[in-house]
This record gives sequence, structure tokens and C-alpha cells, in this order.
Amino acid sequence: MKIKIAVIGGGSVNWMRGLMRDIYLMDAAEGGEIRLVDPNVEHVTSVRNMLLKFNEKTGKDYRISIVEDRKDALRGCDFVLTTFSPGAMDAFFNDLEIPVKYGVRLPVSMTCGISGISAAIRTVPVAYEIAQDMEQVCPGAVLLNVTNPMTAVTKAFNIPARTITVYGICHEIFSLRRFTEKIFGITMPQGMRIGTYLYSYLHEQGFDYTIAGLNHYIWLTKAAYHGEDVIGKIRQFAMEHDGLEDLPENYQATNSYSNNCQAKLALCRQFGYLPIPGDRHLIEFMSSLCNNQNGFGMEYGVLKTTVDSRRLDKVMQKKDIDDIASGAKEVSLYRSGEDIADIMQSYIEKTELITVCNRPNIGQITNLPEGAIVETLVKKEKDGTITPLPAGDLPRPIHHLCYLHTGIIEMVVEAALKGDRELLIEAMSIDPSTGTMDFSKIPQLCDDLLMANRKWLPRFFD
Repeated sequence: MKIKIAVIGGGSVNWMRGLMRDIYLMDAAEGGEIRLVDPNVEHVTSVRNMLLKFNEKTGKDYRISIVEDRKDALRGCDFVLTTFSPGAMDAFFNDLEIPVKYGVRLPVSMTCGISGISAAIRTVPVAYEIAQDMEQVCPGAVLLNVTNPMTAVTKAFNIPARTITVYGICHEIFSLRRFTEKIFGITMPQGMRIGTYLYSYLHEQGFDYTIAGLNHYIWLTKAAYHGEDVIGKIRQFAMEHDGLEDLPENYQATNSYSNNCQAKLALCRQFGYLPIPGDRHLIEFMSSLCNNQNGFGMEYGVLKTTVDSRRLDKVMQKKDIDDIASGAKEVSLYRSGEDIADIMQSYIEKTELITVCNRPNIGQITNLPEGAIVETLVKKEKDGTITPLPAGDLPRPIHHLCYLHTGIIEMVVEAALKGDRELLIEAMSIDPSTGTMDFSKIPQLCDDLLMANRKWLPRFFD
């Protein structure tokens, strides 16, 4: 079968190597069209050249094109992948560094907090417009999003969605494997893909679980091993361990992506339930985990991911892509752990699939607002329908934490679409990250961010 794919943000040197390799390795599609949309001409050209090499190595027949007009790229597509970032590293620098002057220092800035809010108001309007365009020129298509801030962006996609199906995809669930192996000894067999391990193998081994919450803030709310409730056993592990692995005395993390789960276990000790995402994301949700007293997360082994380090990553990633395209580096044809190609293949073959997805709440989490974007296990049916697996109520402390952030996201999305400065200030004023700064200075912080990123915020200045 031949398929048509548009990639908005097709010059992403971070995402495109793995995602496109996965798509080329799908048995269900022998080719078709891949249309790349990205303002970064240099990067998107490199990606196109890499995909031409993938054609050569796999024997697949994909027509690769760089398309300037987004609507033309979307026309008639079966699948749309989104990995875009308005303003890219220049805007991201403002998101991350301007709040520091006010006492707000966050490690990642891709989810929540002042930095995540600043990123959201740039990305939300673009996401909304993409969904509008899709309804006009590729109704019924499947949209697979990895763009952050995931919750806000997925909300924006869903507002105008009528016929299109929106998946908000995140791989933080993969971290669950470290705990099922460490605590219960359920190791992943060699050669098994992580999705197979999480969504079927664990069940086959007698481990059943429920995860629920928000993107980068999902929690293991239920867990049973051979029918026995083991939430208490997981909490006991947290009581007995500061980190997942025993590290040498006086160990200091040197990599911003390193994660010994210290924040996760601290949360589990006090709330009784284990959060799954990496600590660098988790601590952004609570100012008590990210403030001057604990080195803005350094006491939990979290280091700030600087813009300079991200720029360097992109230089190295682009070089890797160019080397693949030129033949200087051999193409390694193996599947990544990402679920996107599995989802696409299940639509092509009309099969069922279990995955984790960010979707509007239709009752899968019973004590969060209807319509809020939540992250849970879902079942994709043979006919393409997405059925969220019931998660029930979030436990009381988790509910209160998540409920606050669902409200903030609703305000931020509305402010972004209306260009409403006053509503944006209100959202920033209730976000936990501003607990480390002077309340009276929040409007000035807001204005500083708006002015610095003005070129990517037309709705606030038109």
C-alpha cells in the first residue's frame, strides 16, 4: 500500500532520524509520498537527502519533497506528523533564561512552569491552524504529535478537530521498565521492543497496571502482580532507597539527561504513588522540588538542560544525518522504541493496538474535568476508534496536583488563541513555578517574555 505523509517540522534533526527510519521499516507500506515542511532550509534539505538514502537502502518508493506551503503539503494526506518549534532555539533561549532574572530557574522548559507557558503561547496557535487546515484538505487523516508542550498543543489540535484523529505521543512511559525490572525482576527479553514489553509482555507475566495523569506527570495509580496489589511494595522500595541505583558516595551528576529517579522516589515516599516520567520533567510541576534551597533540582540529581547544550546536540545530529545521506555513515536499519510507526501500521492493516496517548478526557480519569487533555493507556480499535482504558479516580494528592495544572493549561490555551495578555498573567500567577519569585513582578516577567518573542506571537501584537 502507498501512503501520503506530511511532516510539519520536517527539518527536526532530533526526531526525523528515528521516526522516519521506523516508517521505512513498516511492512504495511511500500512507499508513497513524504512531504516535509520546515522554515529551516538547511536542516530540511539534510533530512530530505537522508530519506533519499533510506529509499535506496530499503527499496521503498517514497517521493520526497520539501513543500513551502503547509496547506499544500497537507492536501490529501493519510498521516500528519508534527514536530515543529516556532522560534526554535532563539525563542527557547528566551523561555529559559528570562525567568532566571526573576528567580524562576527551570531545567527543561518543555511542559509547564513559566518557561513552558512561554513555549505554549507560540506553539498553540500554530497547532490550532494546522488542525483547521487538515479539516479542509485532508479530512479523516490521523495526526501524530510529538511537539511540546504536549498538553497545551494537543488541546489546541483538538479544538477544531471534527473528522481528524489526534494522538499526543510521549515516550516517558518507557521509564516504567526500570522499576518493573528492579523491583519485580520482570526483565525485557533480548530483542523485544519496549512497546511489546509494556503493553503485552508485562500482562503475560502477571503484572497489570494503570497509569494516569498529565503529560510528563503520569502516575502508576494501580499495580497488581499475580493478582496481589503491589502499590504498597513500590512505596516500601521508595522508603528504602534514595535513588533507583546505588551510586558511589559523593556522586555528582554531570549529564542533564541522567536520571536516578530521586525526585520520583521522594514523591512516592510522601504520596504513596510512583510518578513515571524523568525527574527533569517532574520537578517543573512543583516549586518545592525546584527552588534555590535545593539548587533548582540539583539535590535530586537534576541539571539544567542549557540552550548551548541543545544547540550543540543539533549540530551533532545534523552531522549524523548528513553523514547518512552522503554514505559516510552506514544506515542502521532498526526500529526505535517510539510508537508512531506502530500506530500508523495498525491503521493501514486495520488492527487493534494498545498504547499510551494524550487525549481529551471523556471519563477515563473520573475526577479530572471533561475535555482536559490527559495521558492514559488507550486502545485503538480495528475501525480506527480510540477507546481510552478506564483509569478511575486519581488518588487524592495526585488529583489535586493534576487538577491545578489542567486549569492552568486551559487558561494558557485560551490566552494564546486570543492574544490575551491579562489572562496570560493570571495563568502565570497561579503556576507553581512563580512560587520562587515576587508575585508583584509577574506582569513584568510576562511582558519581558512577550517582547522577547514578539516575532512569533502575532496574536498578542496585531
